[in-house]
Amino acid sequence: MTILLLVEPLLENYTELPAAIRAGAKRVALADNLAAGGTTVSKGVMGEAVRYAHEHQVALDLIIAPRGGKSPYNGVEIKMMEADLLEAQQLGADGAIFGALTDQNQLDVEVLSTLIAAAGGMTLTFDTAFDQIRPQDRGAALDWLGSQGVDRVLSTGKFSDDREADWIASKRLADADSVVLVPADVTADEAASVADALGVKLVYGENVL
Repeated sequence: MTILLLVEPLLENYTELPAAIRAGAKRVALADNLAAGGTTVSKGVMGEAVRYAHEHQVALDLIIAPRGGKSPYNGVEIKMMEADLLEAQQLGADGAIFGALTDQNQLDVEVLSTLIAAAGGMTLTFDTAFDQIRPQDRGAALDWLGSQGVDRVLSTGKFSDDREADWIASKRLADADSVVLVPADVTADEAASVADALGVKLVYGENVL
């Protein structure tokens, strides 16, 4: 049986959205400042992007991050993220992509609980902060994420030199919690081979189309 491979491109602002849709994308992720790791787009960009995507029957995920760089986030930044999630929800965004870790690279469950509540009704994706969690701690992290209704986890597979092995180990844990592991930072040339090796139908990346 042939599995339809879905690719979710990570776009920088609204300007790249029409071209991605013309290229066949059925779901896209939108951010600003990708050079800094991706930050939340403005309310105006959110609204126009949601409108355009839905007019073309395309689902839209939004990166929710107050700045580039790693968490932990401070109290003001968390308030910003919560407000952005509520705005995204009201504007009709289909999904939200975010993460929050402690300075020990553990899930910041207090912050995440706040953000998950604010994102109610949207598809929830934990971002590539997942890669900073030690392999021996990932099972417990995925148990918690799955119990909180998180749908997907992004992973670049770059914790070790063997991306495929890292992805396979994480996918096994994610499958046990009914969380979808999505290989991230995948190029167009890699997409089919990565999907085939892992038995997944969705990959994610900046240059995946």
